[in-house]
This record gives sequence, C-alpha cells and structure tokens, in this order.
Amino acid sequence: MMTSSLIWLTPLLPFAVGLAMLLVRDRRILATLDVAGSLAVLGLTLAIAGRVVQGGPVSALGIFRADEVAVLFLLLIGLLAVAVSLATLGWVRHELARGQMRPERLPYYYALVHGFVATMLVTVLADNLGILWIAMEGTTITSALLVGFHGDKHGLEAAWKYIIVTTIGISFGLFGTVLVYGAAAHAQGGVLAGAMNWSSIVAIAPRLDPGIIRIGFIFVMVGYGTKAGLAPMHMWLPDAHSQAPTPVSALLSGALIKCALFGIIRFHTIARAACGPGFSQGLLLTFGLVSVVVATPFILAQHDLKRLLGYHSVEHVGIIALGLGFGGGLGTYGALLHVINHGVTKALVFLVAGDVIGRYGTRDMRLIRGLLGIAPLAGTLLLMGAFSLAGTPPFSIFISELMVIQAGIAAGRYVMVAAFLVMVVIIFAGLIHHVGQMVFGTAAASASRERELPMPMLGLLLLVAAMVLLGVYLPARLDRVLARATEIIVG
Repeated sequence: MMTSSLIWLTPLLPFAVGLAMLLVRDRRILATLDVAGSLAVLGLTLAIAGRVVQGGPVSALGIFRADEVAVLFLLLIGLLAVAVSLATLGWVRHELARGQMRPERLPYYYALVHGFVATMLVTVLADNLGILWIAMEGTTITSALLVGFHGDKHGLEAAWKYIIVTTIGISFGLFGTVLVYGAAAHAQGGVLAGAMNWSSIVAIAPRLDPGIIRIGFIFVMVGYGTKAGLAPMHMWLPDAHSQAPTPVSALLSGALIKCALFGIIRFHTIARAACGPGFSQGLLLTFGLVSVVVATPFILAQHDLKRLLGYHSVEHVGIIALGLGFGGGLGTYGALLHVINHGVTKALVFLVAGDVIGRYGTRDMRLIRGLLGIAPLAGTLLLMGAFSLAGTPPFSIFISELMVIQAGIAAGRYVMVAAFLVMVVIIFAGLIHHVGQMVFGTAAASASRERELPMPMLGLLLLVAAMVLLGVYLPARLDRVLARATEIIVG
C-alpha cells in the first residue's frame, strides 16, 4: 500500500510545488523550493526503484504502474531535475542581471518547469495507454510555454512550430492507440475492462490481430517518433531546443524525448508479442538509421551552438532506435543504457553551453574562442561532454554505442552497421573540430571572465560524475534493472 501511494504521489509533488510557487515572490524562496522539490522527486523515484527491484512491478489506482522499464526513465528524470535546479541558480542570476528576465515572471517560470517535470513523470508511470497519450500532450503544453517564455520573435516562432508539428504527430499516436485498444477489446471478447492498460494488453498480446497491431504500430512510430525527434519528423527539435531557456533545453533533450521513446518501447513490446519481432524492429531500424544519416550533414555545417546540440539529439535518438531495432538482449540492453548515458551527457553539455553563451553574448561558434582561458572548469566540462557525445572512451556513451554496434553485427546487419560507423566517424570529426575551436585559442576582450559559482557547478559536477562512472563501472543494481527491463521488452 505504501509503495502504491509513492507512485501517485511522485507526479503530484512537483505539480503541488509548482502551484505553491505561484504564490511566492521572493527569489530566494523560489530557488529553495525549486531545489527542494527536485530533491524530493529524486528521493521518491529512488524509493520506487528500490521497491520495484526488491518486489517486482507495483500498480496504483488502476492507471499507474512502475516496472523496471519505467524505473530507468524515472531515475533519469529525477537526476536531471536535481542537476537542472542547481544549475538554474546561476542561470537566473545572469538572466536578471542582463535584463532578459523580469523578477515578477520568475514564479511562472519555476511553476511551468515543475509542471513540465510532473507531466513527464505521469508519462513514464502510466499503465493506461490513454493516460500515457494525454500526459505526452501535457508535456507539449508545458514545454511549449517554456520554449517561448522570453517572448522574443524567434522563441515564439519555435514554440508555435513545436506545438503544431508535435500535436499533428501525436495525433497519429492517438489513432495507433485506439487501434491497439480495439484489438485488445476484440481479443477479450468485447470486454472493455483492462483493454487500455499496457500490462493487460501484453498478457493477451499473442491473441491480438497482427494486421491491426501492425497498422497501429506504424501510427505510433510516426506519432511518438515525432515527439522523440526521429527523422524525418525532427524539424521542430533544433528550433525548440535552441530557443528554449538553457535549463529547459537540458530537460527537453535529456528527458522529454526519452519519454516519447518510452511510449514507443511500450508499443514495441506489444507488437513483438503480437506480430513477432521482425516488423517493429524493422521500422525502428529504418527510422534509426535515417535519423543518424540526416543529422550528420547538419552537425557538420552548423554554426549555432545550441542548434548543433539539437541535431546531436536527433543522432542519438536514432542510435537508441537502432539498438531496439537490432533487438536481442544485447541491442535492447544497449539502447536502454544509451537512454541514461545520453540523457546525462546532453543535459550536461546544454547547461555548459548556456554558461558559454552567457559569457560571450552569442551562440555563433565562430565567435567563441579561448573558453579554457576565461572559465577553466566550464571549458574542461565542455570538452569532456563533447568527447562523450562523440562516443570516445572512457565516457559512458562509448559503452552503450559499442553494445549497439555489437548487436548489429550479431544480428547480421552488416550494411547498416557499416553506414552507422561511417556517420559516427564523420560526426566525431565535426564535433571535436567545433568544440576544439571554442575551447582553445585566445578569448575576445569582451568575453565575461566572471568566476564560476559553486552551487550551479555542483549540478554540473553531479552529471559529470554519472557520465564518467557509467563509462568505467556499472553499478550492480542498475545492471539488474537494465537486465530485467530488457527481459520485459524482448520477452
């Protein structure tokens, strides 16, 4: 009973904290509530993870459910919420100093961020597929308001583009959900009870009509794939991620697109059991490889730092899709590990990029030089994050990318693996070139040499520790959760 309460309390807490923030005007109290609320969310997610690891999946209210797959995403959201809250302390100070944020708007910003976190938590805890879809729409509303929060022309344009593209896309996801629901209700002899719950559908998946499930999964891939940023439905992502406030960019890339992948994984599990692994894995491979290939030239030609990182999200979402598509225990395990590795690394790099942009007053990488000289810690972290994103050892992304490649070879997908490796090498060269030019050299006299504040840096160091640790050591408990989550997906 206690664990059941934890499940519905976890998304309720940030929602309640967000409402409370609307009543507060003092900046210090808002910052304290922000950090305390995020720490409480992380504590609740850790408590749920502990109960699931010890006793298996836990349900609540008939619509929420936490299993090992959900636990991975919960832990990622909790960790990023804390790191972003700490980093926001410095970001808010600089925004107010530069006049880009009015003090009276701070309560609305903080409230929207916590509402955004609450909708993501509902998404990954939802057992009911209809609730999952509604929660995904909720993430669109809250995050779109944050993307256009500054109210400038480019931010509002990016927010509207984000709303229009993802809403149209997620409508396809709704149709796919309805088809799966209809197949489940038919398989139960017209009984509607439980026909929308993922756990109930998986239990009867071999009895579902394969034709309907195939069509439904196609709609789901297009719908949830749009929100995940899979090419060619990715056109909203570079704009939204580049125009959003820096802490929001970290949550968008680190956590939100992973929530959309969570939806795809849930339906992929159903499709595997109903139609066999070939169909859904084939679609995932197609979208995954297209995403990696499409992202490559944009990464090479990009001059806007935050747009560069946005296109890297397209690439890495493609890598996760490839891992799921190659399938088997190794490919699925590698894809799930990559969810964590990329989420941590990309949040780190976005937060460092925000500091860099604030110092130089521009996002144009051609005008950013000598970062190591004026901000040694930020420059070092940017280099480390870039090498991790490029898939070099000893950082975490190297491990999960290697697993995906091994899974592709084991599955006999040699052409796809070869194409993937070519793109990875090209992206590595392009990314290291871009970041090397920013970090080394002589900084312009106009660049800010303000010292790095300890509390915001604590959030960054938390992410760095996770990024490095997962590159050299995988904790036994996390390995068990990953292994069990892999079993749930592949059967």
